[in-house]
Amino acid sequence: MELIPEWAPNIHPILVHFPIAIILIAVLMDLLNFFLPNKWWDDLKSTILYSIGAVSGIAAYYTGTLAANSVFLLSGAQSVLNEHADWALWTVWFFGIYALLRIQLQWYQNMDQKMIRIGLFVIALPGVFFLYETGDHGAQMVFGYGAGTGQLVEQQSAASVSMDSLKQRESIFTVSDNGNWSWAIGPNGVGTLLSRFQWLEGSASELQPNVVNNGNNHLLKVSVDSTSNFFVGKDSFQNVQVDYYLNLSDFNGEVSLVNHVQDAQNYNYVTLSSEGTISQGRVSEGNREVFAEESYSASGMLFIRTVGNGTHFRGYINKEMAVHGHGNAPEAGSVGLRINGGGTVLIDRISLTQLNNH
Repeated sequence: MELIPEWAPNIHPILVHFPIAIILIAVLMDLLNFFLPNKWWDDLKSTILYSIGAVSGIAAYYTGTLAANSVFLLSGAQSVLNEHADWALWTVWFFGIYALLRIQLQWYQNMDQKMIRIGLFVIALPGVFFLYETGDHGAQMVFGYGAGTGQLVEQQSAASVSMDSLKQRESIFTVSDNGNWSWAIGPNGVGTLLSRFQWLEGSASELQPNVVNNGNNHLLKVSVDSTSNFFVGKDSFQNVQVDYYLNLSDFNGEVSLVNHVQDAQNYNYVTLSSEGTISQGRVSEGNREVFAEESYSASGMLFIRTVGNGTHFRGYINKEMAVHGHGNAPEAGSVGLRINGGGTVLIDRISLTQLNNH
């Protein structure tokens, strides 16, 4: 018998209900214990329940972290995931400390004092609120956005643009009313590059941009010769998801997908190296800080998604999370590309979606 059944995408949905049920039972029995005889229930039993709830909560939190790395999310779910993870962390810390406090009081036999029992019950109530918020945001992930369920495939196919659907289009840079934009490369791709982006390092001429045909599809080909070229859009955004379709097969060096750019010395990045590593982090006053780094193996046209939302930063390659880092929330800034190396990069499409910060 397998530990994870076929219907479950991971073990998290199996474990997550245990701490919720156990902690709620512990709080309920704590309340009833004020009215029940000791021979029916006592504080030691409640302390044991809180301890089991805290330990199972830790297990649920870490399996949830792994689960978040295994599912591809719609843009609207990114902020909900952040809130779910933050509330879960606060819940784990709260009941971990609370259980240790009860164990200590139990050890020194202070639980027979009524005021201490009342105080402990009152202290537990904020934790119930944390638990509710964690569960509420988790339910939004599953039932609202179909995370980890069969709905995700249907919703993603309807909400995202596959690489096959990017054929036979004009060069259109579209901007929606809320400021989101999408750039599909077409015959006039060079003109769009020059009009919509500005250079922080290098220049457009150094990229030698030109549009090439790939069947019925147009790609923007940029070439560099062991130099650094850094270009970004002209508008600033706070919480963003940026999708790139890039082919780096004929490039040696590093391509950084940058966001929250203040200037050439201050920005966040997801960097893909031709050596097979993907890193995520921040450059502050020219100093590079790495939040997360992993190896990857992918070639040809890549779908790369970068997410910068509050203190959470994620990078996906072909719909699989590759890096997930954390840092202080940055100031609003622009998004773009920093190319450092030699060879050619093919750009198929870039699109930006602003994320709501719940």
